[in-house]
Amino acid sequence: MVIRLLLAVVALLAPAGMALGDVPTGVPDALSPEPLERAALAAMPAVWRVEATTTMTGIRTKDGRTIPLPPRARAVSREGTAFGVTPDGYLVSAAHVVRPTGADLAEAAYFQYLAFSGRPHSADIAREWVKDNDAVPTGLTPINLVMRPTAAGAAAKVDRGVTPRIVEVDQMRDIAVVKVPGVINTPSIGLDRGLDRGTPIATLGFGAEDPFAQPQRADLVPAVRLGVIGETGEYEDNPLRIITLISNEVQKGDSGGPAVDERGRVRGIVLLKRGEGGGGMAPTEQILRVLDRANVRGWEGRTQLLYREALGRVAQFDLKGATTDLRRTLASYPAHGLAAYEIQRVRGLERARLALAGEPWYRGGLVAAGLSALLIAGILAVLLWKAVNRSPGVLGPRDRKAPFDQDSEPDDEP
Repeated sequence: MVIRLLLAVVALLAPAGMALGDVPTGVPDALSPEPLERAALAAMPAVWRVEATTTMTGIRTKDGRTIPLPPRARAVSREGTAFGVTPDGYLVSAAHVVRPTGADLAEAAYFQYLAFSGRPHSADIAREWVKDNDAVPTGLTPINLVMRPTAAGAAAKVDRGVTPRIVEVDQMRDIAVVKVPGVINTPSIGLDRGLDRGTPIATLGFGAEDPFAQPQRADLVPAVRLGVIGETGEYEDNPLRIITLISNEVQKGDSGGPAVDERGRVRGIVLLKRGEGGGGMAPTEQILRVLDRANVRGWEGRTQLLYREALGRVAQFDLKGATTDLRRTLASYPAHGLAAYEIQRVRGLERARLALAGEPWYRGGLVAAGLSALLIAGILAVLLWKAVNRSPGVLGPRDRKAPFDQDSEPDDEP
C-alpha cells in the first residue's frame, strides 16, 4: 500500500501526469484525481479529427464585389471532430463539419485573408463579416474530406487518414453519420440520455481559438475541456433544433466532438461556441434519432471494454494486469492510437517502483516511519478517548447537555 501511494504521488507530480487544466495539452493520466480526466482518457481513442479541405480564388459579397485571395490563402481547411459509436466504423459528427456550407467556407477564407494580411482576425470577426455581406466563395474546387483517429507516441507518426462515406446528414439537427471503410473492432463510446443540470462533463475536440497565433496542438491529441450541463431548449436561430447549454469553453473545431460524463459515456455532441462563453451541444436523444434514420445502433465493443479495463487496473496499481489488458487491446485492434502509448507509461511506473524498492532509505526508513505513525496514531486515539469521556468541555458519556440547552445571548441581526 505504501508503494502504491508513493508511486501515485510520483506519477501525479511528473510532467506527463500533472493534473490537467480546463484546456490540457496532452494525454490525460489514468492516475489523475479528476474523474472527468480519467473518463476523457477512456473515450479519447474513439475520437477522430476531421479535415475538410478545398481551394478557392476569392470571396464574393452581396453587392457583386469580389475580394481576390492571395495565393497562400486560397487553400482552405476546416477542422472538426467526430467520434465512433460502433466497433465497425460508424462515426457521428456535426453536419456542418462533414458537409460545410458556402458560408462556412467563406468564413474560413476570410479568416485566412485577414491573418495573412496581418490584420486583426478571429472566428467572430469572420463570421460577422460573412453574415453582413452574404459572402460566398468563388472558384471553389470539390471538398476533400479526411478523418484521422486520435494517436500519441509512435502511433501518431503513422498516417491513418481515411476518406469516410457520408451515410446520413440531418441539417435540422446539425448531426451527421459517416462510415470509415474496412475497419473492425474500432474504439467506440456508449451513449447516455441523461441531461441532469449540473452534471460534470468533459468535451473532446480538435478546436483552437486561433491556429495562426501559436503552433498547432500535439499531433492527433484532442483538447479536453471541463464543465457542467446547463439548461436544454430550442436554439434561437433554429426553433426546431434542440440545444443543451454547457459551461465548457469549447472552440471552433470542437464541433462534432463528444461531451462525456464521469463514466466516459456520451451525453451530447458539441455543435457551437457561445459568444458569451461556454458552448452548446445536441443531447444524446438527438444523436439517437439520427442514428435510427441511418439504421445504426450504437454500442461499445471488445476493444473499448479491454481498454477501459486496462485503465481501471492502472488506477488500482495492478500494473501487470494493466499491461496484459493493453496488449489484448492491441491484439483486438492493432491500429489503436493510445494502447501502446499507455504501455510505455505503465513501464515507467514499473521502473519507478523498482527504483524505490532498491533504495536503502525505502527499505528501512519507511518501515520505521510507518511504525512511528502507528504509535502516534495510537497515542492520539487514547488522548481523544480520555477527552471525550472526562473533559467537561466536550460532549461525552458524562456530559450530555446539548449546547442549545445552555443559556446564551441571541444572535445579532444581520
